[in-house]
Amino acid sequence: MTVSFHSLAIAAAAAMISVVGCSSATDATMAQVSVAGTWSYVSNESGRATSSVGTLTLTQDSTVRFSGTLDANETDDHGLIRRVLAVVSGRTIDATLVDFDVVADPTITRRHTGSARGDSLTGNWIEVSNSGIAASGTFRAHRVRAQ
Repeated sequence: MTVSFHSLAIAAAAAMISVVGCSSATDATMAQVSVAGTWSYVSNESGRATSSVGTLTLTQDSTVRFSGTLDANETDDHGLIRRVLAVVSGRTIDATLVDFDVVADPTITRRHTGSARGDSLTGNWIEVSNSGIAASGTFRAHRVRAQ
């Protein structure tokens, strides 16, 4: 059987269009839960007295993807306070589950996994650095309603 270069190119292009079509449909999946809004955010590190308190601001269109910022004050176990400004990006997985990253430094990411129920967001986080898992903890947030 002889296969021409032209036939291979057409087959490869068709396969690529098929793959791109599938990934685009996945990215455009309609969200089952909205996390858009302003959230009062608190996190605690396991095994240490380190905590963060601040404002999580999220935007989301009708898809599962969302993004935003975290503006918080982190208090370490010595009582020292530092301001944390971070970029947030994530996705909703189903009607309650969420997964998002908080990146304040390009070398450190806090991966959050949890559940959203109404105006409540709770779960766990792990801090991943270039050398592996550096810390872990819990978080909770409550959506702030405009008055």
